Amino acid sequence: MSNLSFRLCAFNAAVAVALLAGCGGSQPPISAPAAIPQTSAVARHADRGKSWMEPDTKSSDLLYVAASPNGQNGSAYVYTYPKGHLVQILTGFAEPFGECADSAGDVFIVAYTNGSMTSSTIYEYAHGGTSPIATLNDPKTALGCAVDPTTGNLAVSGDGVAIFKNASGNPTMYYSSEFSFAYCGYDDRSNLYLTAVDSQYGDQFALVRLSERSADFERITLDAKLYSSDNIWPTVQWDGKHVAVTSDPYRKAISLYRLRIAGSSATVVSSTTLSTRENNYSGETWIQGKSIIGVGHAKRHYEAAFLWSYPKGGDPDRTIQRVGETLYPLVSGVTVSVAPSH
Repeated sequence: MSNLSFRLCAFNAAVAVALLAGCGGSQPPISAPAAIPQTSAVARHADRGKSWMEPDTKSSDLLYVAASPNGQNGSAYVYTYPKGHLVQILTGFAEPFGECADSAGDVFIVAYTNGSMTSSTIYEYAHGGTSPIATLNDPKTALGCAVDPTTGNLAVSGDGVAIFKNASGNPTMYYSSEFSFAYCGYDDRSNLYLTAVDSQYGDQFALVRLSERSADFERITLDAKLYSSDNIWPTVQWDGKHVAVTSDPYRKAISLYRLRIAGSSATVVSSTTLSTRENNYSGETWIQGKSIIGVGHAKRHYEAAFLWSYPKGGDPDRTIQRVGETLYPLVSGVTVSVAPSH
């Protein structure tokens, strides 16, 4: 079993033990703290067992949150963004993990292939769509994804890196004997940055680059440490000016570092602290203009999405509570799809 597959198993086991024990376009900043409860739409549609969408949804920006009850039979819950009204549920995933979106509003969801822990399927949905417009196959276990805004290429990261030209067809595969990869993100020059399991340190991650037109992975020296706690992995994303990467030290608030990268060295130019108080972070983050969204468990163990002002950080400005149709789903993926202009 690969390092990544082992860590995914450990993550699911850790979640189960904890539960038994009791565990695009710019948007304006969210001004008022609020908790948004799950709407009654879940109760109305949960028994249908298939994807659905509220009418008049496609004109709104949409927040996609992936969750799996007990690590299987996952769904993606779709909310208006930033207001947080549940408008859609996409079903039929065998444990979804990372999500990403492109400039056209298409959303990509990475999941196991039919419950297999040896390969992955990437589902592509049009903005507000209820059925995939394409499915792509990764021969290895994958976790994260990113779309190059310059070329339209889709990168999928995990036990290897799969690059789908124009987000279609069969991928070009890149492997490393040193790293298993978690999340990934492109900068504005088509360089792919990845967070990677560092075999030297159990709770620390490395930052790695796959440069444009290169087949070799390059470790980036960083003047800060990237931590994961409880097998929660750092996220990396371009924020419009900098490569931004998260760090989640054990029993501490999440840190997000904005980096200046020169050659193979990265310097932290500024940082943001994402406090969750009594909440627990459990998946990837997504930067959308002047906001950043993360997922996890809110107070009283409600599954939730947290929205912070970016780069201010601090305590969440808003929380979407009770994500999912069952108690204690594993909440892992998040992205925002910007409504296409007409």
